Amino acid sequence: MAHNIDTVDYNSYMNSSTTLLSSLEHLHQYGLLFVHSVPSSPNSVRAIAKKIGPLKETLYKSTWDDLLYVDDPPGLQILHCLQASTQGGESLFSDALRAVTRIRKSRPDLYATLESFPVTYHYRNNHECYQQTRSHIEVTTWPHEALDYLPDVNPETLGPEPSIKAINWSPPFQAPFLLNIGNDVRRLPTKEDRTSTPDASQPMRQPDSEFRIYFDAIRHLKKELEAGDAVFERKLEPGTAVIFDNRRIVHARKAFKDRGGERWLRGAYVNADAFRSRLRVLKERMS
Repeated sequence: MAHNIDTVDYNSYMNSSTTLLSSLEHLHQYGLLFVHSVPSSPNSVRAIAKKIGPLKETLYKSTWDDLLYVDDPPGLQILHCLQASTQGGESLFSDALRAVTRIRKSRPDLYATLESFPVTYHYRNNHECYQQTRSHIEVTTWPHEALDYLPDVNPETLGPEPSIKAINWSPPFQAPFLLNIGNDVRRLPTKEDRTSTPDASQPMRQPDSEFRIYFDAIRHLKKELEAGDAVFERKLEPGTAVIFDNRRIVHARKAFKDRGGERWLRGAYVNADAFRSRLRVLKERMS
C-alpha cells in the first residue's frame, strides 16, 4: 500500500486548483492522502474539509468514528494532529478494497458471504441509541458508484459482475448477534427471499452452517487486512492531516508505550456525494 501514498502541502492544497484536483484524483483512486504543514488551529481541519464539500454533521459534531451504525455513513474522514508528545500510537491504514478483491478471486464462496450476510452495528451512550444492519460488502450495478471507478474508464470494458460500492468493517461497534444463533435468528432477506412472499409473522431462519461460513469469511478478511504488505503505518505528527475514504480504508492505531505526553486529533467528515461532485467540477473546469 505504501507506494500509493501521496503527501501535499497545505498552502498549495488550499490555494491551487491544480493541486486540489490532483489531490482529489489521488484520493479517489487510492483512498488515502496526507497533508503537511497544516496550521496549528482547531479550525484547520474544517478548512481542509470545506475545500471538498460541506461538513457532514453527526451526533459527535466533530468526531472521528466510522459511524457504520447510522443510515448514511460519511464518505470521507479527515484527521488533523495538533499534539503528539506520546510514545507509540502510530496510525495504521489498510485498503479494504484490495482485501475483498483478493478474496473475490481466491474464495468466491466467502466473498458471496461477505456480500450477503447481515451484520448489525450499534452505538449506545449518553442517552443515544443508533443501530443499522448492513453486509460487509455493498455492491452496485452502476459503475460511477464503484470505489474503483475512474471517469475515463470505458463502460464497455467493465466486467459483468456488480462493482464494490463500500466495505463495512468496524468490529468495536458490531452489535451482538440476535438470539438463537444458527437455529432461529432473524436476518435480512436474501435475494431469493425478495422474489417470494414469505409469511411475515414467522422469523427467517439462518442455518448453523451459514454462521460457520461467515466466521470463516471474516477470518479471511481480517487476515487480508492485517497482512504485512497491506498495512501502511505512520505516526501523525503535529501539523499533519490525513484524508481517507471512510467506506474503503480501515484504520487503527498502535498502543501507547507510556502514560505521559498528549495526543490531540481534530476530525471532520464530508459526504461521498459532495466529494464526487467537487471532483467532477474541478475536472470539467481544468480540462
